[in-house]
Amino acid sequence: MPTNKLPFTFHLDEDVLLKIKIIAKAETRSASNLLEFLCKKCIREYEDANGEITVDKKEEK
Repeated sequence: MPTNKLPFTFHLDEDVLLKIKIIAKAETRSASNLLEFLCKKCIREYEDANGEITVDKKEEK
């Protein structure tokens, strides 16, 4: 099934990644899906405190 999600690579400490995998398994998610969920949660909390972030997709590329 095609997706419009863009790949993104970053570095984590080994312990952090192992803990993410444990949490993901407990919540029946993939580690990638859990990290996406956590990023969206962080953005929502930031915007609740600081206002909506507007994104110009033309500038980001």
